[in-house]
Amino acid sequence: MTQARLPRQRSSETVSVSIGGYGGRVTLARADDGRVREVLLTAGGHGSTVGGLAEAVGSAISMGLVRGARLEDYRAALELLGLKDDMLN
Repeated sequence: MTQARLPRQRSSETVSVSIGGYGGRVTLARADDGRVREVLLTAGGHGSTVGGLAEAVGSAISMGLVRGARLEDYRAALELLGLKDDMLN
């Protein structure tokens, strides 16, 4: 798969969520075509295990998205983390 290059500036939206009882944020960044291409997850405290796991999951999802995976492919996994369907549109 080829990797799509993201523009330096892109629109994004951030929502607050509860992930496994930890407060967190999800930021969805969109490419010029409007499709989500980057997911940033934060949860727990800085340097915590939960924080590191959330960051790693967000990075893995983002890597897949820029290589052509669809957000729908990740929807079930994200819902398991406590995200509601309306947050993922």
